[in-house]
Amino acid sequence: MRYGIFSDVHASCEALEAVLVALKEDGADQLLCGGDLVNYGAEPEACAAKIQEVAHAVVAGNHDWAAVGKFSPEFFHEAAKVSLTWTIKKLSKSTKQYLKELPAVWKDEAVTLVHGALYEPEEFHYLLDIQGAEKHFEVQETPVSFVGHTHVPAILVKEASGQVRLLEETKVTLKEHAKYLVNVGSVGQPRDRTPEAAYGVYDTRLNELQIKRVPYDIGAVQKKIQSAGLPELFSNRLPKGS
Repeated sequence: MRYGIFSDVHASCEALEAVLVALKEDGADQLLCGGDLVNYGAEPEACAAKIQEVAHAVVAGNHDWAAVGKFSPEFFHEAAKVSLTWTIKKLSKSTKQYLKELPAVWKDEAVTLVHGALYEPEEFHYLLDIQGAEKHFEVQETPVSFVGHTHVPAILVKEASGQVRLLEETKVTLKEHAKYLVNVGSVGQPRDRTPEAAYGVYDTRLNELQIKRVPYDIGAVQKKIQSAGLPELFSNRLPKGS
């Protein structure tokens, strides 16, 4: 199996389409989406519809559930709250129902998919350090898990010895008896100072993981955000990847 994994699209159709084209060229057999289909960007309905069409599995992000009243936006910053209010008005009844029904966790025999962390997945904890990764690994049953949420790509490993460490590589050959945690970054709002859309590929035959990047038409996305009257923050940060 060759999985294509992407997350945090945030209503950016141009970025999503670029990733989908890249994943087709990569020969992905199944597409997995780690949540946050909506908010920040100007095309929540179109992005949600496209992901529903192409993805084999999708899990809920905090913005998805916030848009349908299943998660409190209490701790969202003001710009996020403003765009969420706009987003809710743009979503169809059927899309709202789709977002409401998204699970917090999905897994098969090879991979686990969750937006934040596997411990208390419905709380959407950020995995920001080794301690958080250790807690995540404690409940990870599959060899590999994929997350998003931080918008920063990363690969961590739990060695057979139990040691957890962050890997510098963006392409990794899996070791026997080790477990891996992969943050695939963000399609629509990267925040690792690299503006290209991020996604992941996992080939179970080759036993390889890779985080990849692809450029997209940032200017077109900016114009749509500006035309919609959404907060400038979500447009201005795109060329900086911050």
